Amino acid sequence: MKADTRLMKQLNISTLRRVLSGEGKATKPQLSRLTGLSVVTVNALITEMLEQGEVQELGMVPSGGGRPSMQYGYCYGYRTMVIIYGHQLEGRNYIHTLVVDLKGQKLWERQGYMEEIGAESFDSCLDEVFAGFGNIGLIAFGLPGEAIDDVVTINDFSGLEGLDFLPRIREKYGVPVLFENDINAMAYGYYRKHCGMDVTSLVGIYFPRSFLPGAGLILDGSIYYGNSHFAGEMGEVYVPVPWEELDYYKENQVLCQLEALLATFACIVAPSRFVLYGDFLTGGMAERLEQYVCRRLSGKFRVQVEVSSCLEEDYETGMICLAQNRMLQLMEERTETNTPSQV
Repeated sequence: MKADTRLMKQLNISTLRRVLSGEGKATKPQLSRLTGLSVVTVNALITEMLEQGEVQELGMVPSGGGRPSMQYGYCYGYRTMVIIYGHQLEGRNYIHTLVVDLKGQKLWERQGYMEEIGAESFDSCLDEVFAGFGNIGLIAFGLPGEAIDDVVTINDFSGLEGLDFLPRIREKYGVPVLFENDINAMAYGYYRKHCGMDVTSLVGIYFPRSFLPGAGLILDGSIYYGNSHFAGEMGEVYVPVPWEELDYYKENQVLCQLEALLATFACIVAPSRFVLYGDFLTGGMAERLEQYVCRRLSGKFRVQVEVSSCLEEDYETGMICLAQNRMLQLMEERTETNTPSQV
């Protein structure tokens, strides 16, 4: 019975949080109507959220003929998140660091080249951020590679592999740490910005030149990781020319390579759309690839291909959305463990 009560409260406060953060501001009667919760339940939850600083009173407003009601606003700065993501720019490592609130609004930002990347490379920047913000609830990294149970198993930066990176960051700064693969974040960001309900699957592929390309798979609105997070690792996928020998300046060779690659993904995943990232790609390649792959598959499957020049924008959007999702999960878990009152 106690567990059921805690679960019900967690569901109620999650519903109220989602509605109020979406609306921005509302009165208790409005929240009751929008959430389907009783006014008594809304009143108890709002009181608790006020005490914790998640909600603030905005003042009395007219209530349609009756007595004025207090309007409440959601405090998006109740928790903030540090996001660090990196990619290749002109053949060098380019790192973005930003602090965002629960609405995804940027509160602080810095970017620049980082020649060497190791387990302690981000400490000085994180020290500065934690000195300036007192309500950080999460650190999120977007980098090439994969992490399973805090162990970085695959990474283009060997200094980050193993147990020396993520557990040390979490222990030093005392907050949960999220690690996401770069192309997964790009594909997810593109999906969240540009795709509607008609797009059920998406394959994003990033060609960084200096490293092997990688793919991110979005299935039914979520990142698909596969067993051991190996989905999208393309180093062993058959292509006509080994990636390290591919001349990105020879367009016909590149198109032949991509035709084979996209045809393989089309046969296995049959995505609604491909989105490609790479500084050698041109808009005209998308239509030619659609034609090539359709012909290669004997007209049995038509692909939609988009060449995106918005790598940083999609990457950042994906990282912010993933950090928001994880932060909300952590807040819900905290509600379940720390609030035994019956609501």
